[in-house]
Amino acid sequence: MLVLAVLIGPGCGPGRPAQEQAKRPPPPVVVKEVQPEDVVVSRTYLVTLAPGEQANVVSRASGYVLAWLVDRGDRVRAGQKMALIEGRELSDQEHQAAAQLEAARAALANARDQAERARRLLQQKFISQAEADAAEAQARVAEAQVRAAEAALGLTRTRKAYAEIAAPFDGYVVRRHVDIGALVGPQGPALFTVGSLARIRAVAAVPQDDVKFLKVGQVARLAVEGMDGTWEGRVSRMSPSLDTATRTLEIEVQFDNSEERLRPGMFGRLTLELERLERALIVPPRAIARDGETGTAFVVRDGRAREVRLRLGRTLPDGRVQVLDGLNPGDRLITLGRDLVHDGMEVQAVPEPREDASSTRDRRLPPERERPC
Repeated sequence: MLVLAVLIGPGCGPGRPAQEQAKRPPPPVVVKEVQPEDVVVSRTYLVTLAPGEQANVVSRASGYVLAWLVDRGDRVRAGQKMALIEGRELSDQEHQAAAQLEAARAALANARDQAERARRLLQQKFISQAEADAAEAQARVAEAQVRAAEAALGLTRTRKAYAEIAAPFDGYVVRRHVDIGALVGPQGPALFTVGSLARIRAVAAVPQDDVKFLKVGQVARLAVEGMDGTWEGRVSRMSPSLDTATRTLEIEVQFDNSEERLRPGMFGRLTLELERLERALIVPPRAIARDGETGTAFVVRDGRAREVRLRLGRTLPDGRVQVLDGLNPGDRLITLGRDLVHDGMEVQAVPEPREDASSTRDRRLPPERERPC
């Protein structure tokens, strides 16, 4: 054993010549050639779908529900009768208003006869001008009373029509809220909820950082859980202020739903294109040491690592970073192994393999060459 140690010792022990130790090969690093590219910056928000139009239908007439003409899930047209409310009291009011109108018309006829007779008597000097004027004024009062009675009758008939509950627009009965025999009225519960499926709305809460990129008419795409394909819509309106609790701005996007595949209450993901970066230099976050809006990175030039200062721009949703200054197209950026080098150090550059971004987390540096003992 002692002899074996003596034989091996000069090759591996502390007495190894310094020149031989200095022959250690330079560390390998993975590099990527930086090239400008056009990048679309988009964000995805979770949304719940709602009808394009939705309304709670309330009875404007007070009374008991006599009958349903439609129920949950039925399709309705604008103006279609949906329910009947007891209208006996309204009918009695209509008869009373009609009788008052008839009396007013009779009084008007008599007043006009009196005014005509007064005009003839005035011509024959049998009455004074004041008496004739009084008869004319009485006729005008009677005419006003007739107009008032006609308006009262029209109002009563309008109220009577309220006993027939009508659909406000084309759509479906989403739900029915009360049963037959329930007492309803202007201050009472809603009878139905009616919603339209011709168009579907999606309301998204956009964070404050993205608000500056929003505008009405902006294109948005919707993907719904469990359904194939996407739907294209446009931002139809935006809230004028942010929610102080969440610091988000609500936007509404409208989608055509003529085929009625989308249903209110569905869960989906809304994607908005916020910005386009043309000929931008984009680098992976692992390649830089960031300090706010600046950072440092290493590039390989003439076989040596060179540290460069960077001015940084936007951070993309996938984590990549835009470089505004400090890199040039064609630079070979060290993307893996930057922690193993320093400025001016000789390195062995290995091109970054071409693969999906999803597999970059599994990339590893090539193992160092095995040193002979």
